Amino acid sequence: MAVLTEGLVHLVGGWRTGRHQYGDATRTRNEHRELAGTMRRLPSRYADRLPPRALERITAAAAAGQWEKAVEQLIAALCSGAERVTPQERDQLRAVLQALNLPGERADPLILRRSRASTT
Repeated sequence: MAVLTEGLVHLVGGWRTGRHQYGDATRTRNEHRELAGTMRRLPSRYADRLPPRALERITAAAAAGQWEKAVEQLIAALCSGAERVTPQERDQLRAVLQALNLPGERADPLILRRSRASTT
């Protein structure tokens, strides 16, 4: 849970999952609002690597509260376009998946950028 929380805190600059999970009936309104905000902002982080139509679909799904669909479409669009992500971005997407009670392994097919240290 600590890795999940740390990933999400970094992703949105302070959001914390606490003891609640997505779909938990005990989630407070503020926690739900924070998760909703996280999901609405998520597509814009990858906007420069997504085709416009894919970005529109992902953004619309996130805004409509279809968060699982949004994150799965985001990962699929990044994979199908052979777009590279940093290991940190992959870990953040994995944390989002897990926060939504989806398998974090769905982020594994993402293509990682090589670090500068390994290319020299």
